Amino acid sequence: MSDADRSFYNSMRPSWGPDGTLVFASTRSSLEGAGRQNTADSLMITKNVIQAQGREIQAAKFSNEVASAKTLENQIQMTRIELAEGIPEPSLHPTTLKSLFHDQDASNPANVHEKLVWELASILFDAAGTVNGPAEAEYRRNTLSQFWAALVDSASSRSVALARSGEEKAIAALSGHRVQDACKYLLDGKNFRLATLVSLIGSNDQSKKDMREQLNEWQDANFLSEFADSIRAIYELLSGNSCVCEGKKGVPLEDRIESFVISERFGLDWKQAFGLRLWYSISRNDDLSAAVRVFQEDVAQDREQRPQTWYLEQGISALWQDQDQDQREDLLWGLLKLYADEQTDLEAVLRPENSQLSPFNSRLSWQLSRALLSTNKVSYGPDAVEKADALTISFADQLINEGSWLEATFVLLHLGQPGMRAKAVQDNLCRHAGLLGPENGPNFATLTQTLKIPSAWIWEAQALYMRAVKKDAATEVRCLLRAGSYPEAHEVFAHKVAPSAVISRDYDELAAILSRFEGHDDNIAGWTLGGELYKAFLELVSRRRQRQQALSPVLEKLIAGLPAMRENAESANITSLAAISEMGSAVAKVIVETSRQEQVYCGSSTFLLLTVY
Repeated sequence: MSDADRSFYNSMRPSWGPDGTLVFASTRSSLEGAGRQNTADSLMITKNVIQAQGREIQAAKFSNEVASAKTLENQIQMTRIELAEGIPEPSLHPTTLKSLFHDQDASNPANVHEKLVWELASILFDAAGTVNGPAEAEYRRNTLSQFWAALVDSASSRSVALARSGEEKAIAALSGHRVQDACKYLLDGKNFRLATLVSLIGSNDQSKKDMREQLNEWQDANFLSEFADSIRAIYELLSGNSCVCEGKKGVPLEDRIESFVISERFGLDWKQAFGLRLWYSISRNDDLSAAVRVFQEDVAQDREQRPQTWYLEQGISALWQDQDQDQREDLLWGLLKLYADEQTDLEAVLRPENSQLSPFNSRLSWQLSRALLSTNKVSYGPDAVEKADALTISFADQLINEGSWLEATFVLLHLGQPGMRAKAVQDNLCRHAGLLGPENGPNFATLTQTLKIPSAWIWEAQALYMRAVKKDAATEVRCLLRAGSYPEAHEVFAHKVAPSAVISRDYDELAAILSRFEGHDDNIAGWTLGGELYKAFLELVSRRRQRQQALSPVLEKLIAGLPAMRENAESANITSLAAISEMGSAVAKVIVETSRQEQVYCGSSTFLLLTVY
C-alpha cells in the first residue's frame, strides 16, 4: 500500500452533526481566527476542538448573514393554515407584498437592499384593486417611475457633482428624472434652446419622431461633428434613444464622430440606464414591460452592462469564491424581468447568489418565492412542485441548523405534496422532541394553535423521545395513548409497563393506564393475550384485597390465557416472564384457597402451576 493510500485509510472522515456542524481533521488551521466572527468574511466559522499528534480536530458551521427566525414573524401572521384531510395546508394572504419585510437592522446594507426588493415586488405584483386593464398598467408605470427616481437619486446627485459642464450635469439630472434641474443647468450654461426642448422631454411621441428626423438630417449634413458628446447625448434622449449615439466614419477627418454608449460615456450605473428607457425611450402608452424588454435587449447585445448584484456594486465581498459572480444579476432586475415576461425562469431569478453574501442563505429567496406565488402571476414552470420544495427544504435546514426548529416547522408546511409535508413535519418534531415542552407550554400552543399541527403528531414525537432518550416506558405509553396510537401503546404496555407494574405490585398505575384503553380494545391485535389478561388479573387482585371470592369467568380467563401468554413471551424478556410467573402464582393461590372451601378447581390449578412454572 502506498503512502497516499495508507494516509487515506487512516484519515478521519468528515462528518455532519445533527445541528449542521461539520467535524473534520486538518494538519493546520485552515481558517484564521477561532470562534464566531463579528464580520461576515468567510463562508464557514470554525473552532479547534482537539489538538493531538500534529492534527487539529475542528468543528465548523456555515455562517448566516442574519437571524432568519425573526424575519418570518410577519409572514406567519399573514398565513392562513387549514386542515385538509388531517394535514395542515398554509396559504399566504398579505395585504401588500412589502408588508412581509421584517424591518430588522435598517443599517445593514443587505437589509436596505431587501427593503427595495419588497417595495419593487409590491409595485409589480400587488393586486391593483378596482383598477384594471390600461388603467392598471398606467398606475404601475407611474408608481415604478416614482420608486425608481427615489432609487437612483443619490447616484444621480453624485453624477451631477462629478460632471464638468452644464450639459453633463443635465444628463446626470435626467438620469434621476429631475427634468427641472436639467433645465436649470442648461439655462445656467446659456443653452436656452436645448433647455426649452428638455423641458418637454418624454411628453409626447411626436416630438421624439421629429427629433429623430432632425438628428438624421444633421447626420447626413455632417453637422453632428460640431456638437459636444454631451449635447449629442441630450438630443438622442430627446429622440427616445437612450443607448448608443451612433458615430460616422468614412468621411473627412473633420466630419468624423465616434460612437459611444450614453451610460458608459457619462458614468451611469445600470439603474440610471434603465431609468432613461423608462422615462424617455418608450411610448407614453406603453406598459413598463416595454422598457424592461428594451434594456434586456441592450444588455444581451453588450450595449449595456449587466445589472450587478448590490454587494459587488458596493464593493462588499461575498462569503465565498464565486467563479460566476460576473454572471449574477441584481434581484431588482430579476423582478422586472419576471413582470415583463412570464416565461422568465423564477428559479434562476431567486438564486441566493443574486442577493446574498452566502449561497446557503436561502431565507429571502424562499420568502419572496412564496409571496410571488401567492399572487398567481408567476410560476416555476415545468417541475414547479419539485423546484419549490427544494427551496423549502433548503431554508428549513438553514433554520434547523441555527436552532430555530419551530420556525422550520412552519416552513416545512409549505411542501407541495401532503404526504411529504406530513412526514417532514413529523420527522422535525421527532428530532426536536426534547424541546416540545409540556402541553400547556408555549411551544405546544404555537404548534397546535398557530401552525395547526395535529396534537397526535406531537404526542408521537414525545413518545419516541421517552423511548429513545428517557427510557420511560410508562410515559411513552401515555404519550401514545394521547396520540390515539392504541395498538402501539398496547404493544409497549404489554411488553414493558404492565410486567414491571405487576412485579412492583403497582396496581394503581396498572389500572390507570388500562382505563385509557376503554372503548378501543376491539381494534387492538393481541389484546386478549395482553391488556385483557392484565385487566382480569387486576380484578382478581382487587377482589382478593376486598376479601371477596374470585369470579369464575375471571379465573377461567386467566387459567386459559396465562399459558398462551407464556408461550408468546420472548425468552429474553425476563421482566415479562417474571410477571407471568407472579400472576400465575397469584392465580394458583386463589385457586387453592377456593378449593379448600369448594373443591372445584383442583384439577385446573395443577394444570396452571405445571404450565406457568
